[in-house]
Amino acid sequence: MSTVILVGAIPALVLAAVILGVLGWAIVTGNRDAARRVSRKRLQTGVSHPSQSRSTQRQPSLTPFRIAQVKSDPGRAWHARLQVHLAVAAIPVLAISAHVFTSVSLVTVSLAVLVPLLVVSAAFVLGRPHVSDRLLLAGFLWGLVACAGYDACRLPTIYLFHWWADFFGSVGGWATGTKSSFLVGYVWRYVGDGGGIAVAFFALMATIGASVWSRRATIACAVAYAVFPVWSGLVLTDLLAPRGHELFPLTLTTLALSLMGHLVYGAIMGFGYWKSHDLEVLWPVRIRTSPECRRIGLASGGIEFRRRRPAVTPNSA
Repeated sequence: MSTVILVGAIPALVLAAVILGVLGWAIVTGNRDAARRVSRKRLQTGVSHPSQSRSTQRQPSLTPFRIAQVKSDPGRAWHARLQVHLAVAAIPVLAISAHVFTSVSLVTVSLAVLVPLLVVSAAFVLGRPHVSDRLLLAGFLWGLVACAGYDACRLPTIYLFHWWADFFGSVGGWATGTKSSFLVGYVWRYVGDGGGIAVAFFALMATIGASVWSRRATIACAVAYAVFPVWSGLVLTDLLAPRGHELFPLTLTTLALSLMGHLVYGAIMGFGYWKSHDLEVLWPVRIRTSPECRRIGLASGGIEFRRRRPAVTPNSA
């Protein structure tokens, strides 16, 4: 392995660690600010706990107590569809690493794994639709927007300044068994990588109940997610790739440009979740939070499920 690669990769990974530390600070402080706003609102309304006011619990608001309400298990069918959706979202990214490091080609993954899973996923969505699909769809669409924002920064550096090459022609060739295909490569980039990564992120954020987070904390978490594992995984794949399978030459310039693009992608994706946080009420599972962690908006503990409270009628009152 050349000294140039090591000299370029190690400072970039150190920079990524620093960025993650700063973003972690932003997440914690941002959620503390959000928790203080919730506490002030409770003091203004005179409600210190949701059990003190049944009417407060019946409001369709996005307070931490409403979201944390225990609800019924969505059932095995929902968990099965979630696993299929997440597999479809993750395979396009992971398949590139599999192609680079193993004998499993992108053609094999596409035809033998990805296409059948897409058929099953479509059958779930069309045959047995669930309201939680709306959140995943929002994640997919915001992933496309974030990927376009990434390319708005990346493409001028390729075709205008010629600072590095466009390797998605090679990715498209790997998927079709040809030398190069930019059409297939960019479909893979947007639909598979850009949309799939955001679908997984939206599912994760809904599960930890991030709708109560501040905008700053949400965007910081998304940027951290885009840096690690997404960008760091790309760099390590390229760093450890066998000769002839490299995605792009690792230099200080290419590392800085790729990191910049992922920061843009993460910021747009995080903003998209913050704008779509109302859809979190449609997500049937979330991680139960302890009182200490709830004060700063961080999740810990096990899984709890959601169940709508029965409507109160005059006869039942």
